[in-house]
Amino acid sequence: MQETISLFTRKYGLTRSEVITEVEKVFSEILTRRYGCEVVALFQPDLQLEVVVYNEAGGIVQQRVVELNNIRGWNTIKKHLEKSLLVASVFKQTRQYKYYERELRWGEITAIDTERNYHVELELIPGETVTAVCPLNRVGLHERSSGKFAIGEKRAFHVRRVDPVFLNGTPRLKVVVDRVSKTLVETLLKERLGFSQNMTILCTKRYVGQKSFVVVSRRIPKSAIVAVKQELNEHMQVIVDRKL
Repeated sequence: MQETISLFTRKYGLTRSEVITEVEKVFSEILTRRYGCEVVALFQPDLQLEVVVYNEAGGIVQQRVVELNNIRGWNTIKKHLEKSLLVASVFKQTRQYKYYERELRWGEITAIDTERNYHVELELIPGETVTAVCPLNRVGLHERSSGKFAIGEKRAFHVRRVDPVFLNGTPRLKVVVDRVSKTLVETLLKERLGFSQNMTILCTKRYVGQKSFVVVSRRIPKSAIVAVKQELNEHMQVIVDRKL
């Protein structure tokens, strides 16, 4: 059983305690339904799984230990266990990646599906590549027909949503990005200026593909404005308001 637990930790990216919790839960639920009475599966200190059946007779609760060798339907148990571990893995990923919502990430467009949604490879966490989807309606009209927004191009994206979903009954991590958020404008400017600089940048309006109105607490270099303008392919009006 120890080898099995170690195998599951590597396969699903879970800790030993997380795997043990899922195994105990799945065995308890399946065997409770099978025997028609309460069944509790618990790992002992030596990591041997113990299955105890609790049965009430005449107002007295009796318990008996079921040997694992006497349990049938291992293929069914394995199927449910793997699904449960996958769900736990996806939820764990979601909790980790939720922290990065509303941030900027550079990603490469790798595919465009039949509904013309863009599929983008990016790293929410350094070294961990995920495939995100950028819906067609979250891309500016000026970019949809532009040769600069095509497969193989690398662009800046705003991380819009990170959620667990079921795809054909299989749990998956869904990351949604976009190109129309005002946050994207603000973060691109901060990236060009250096995040260490202590200043306020606020995009008040954005007409995607036309103009962005940005209020800053002090004057910023023209080179930063030009770089962001080229990335977003739109004009930018910057107003200095030292009260920010």
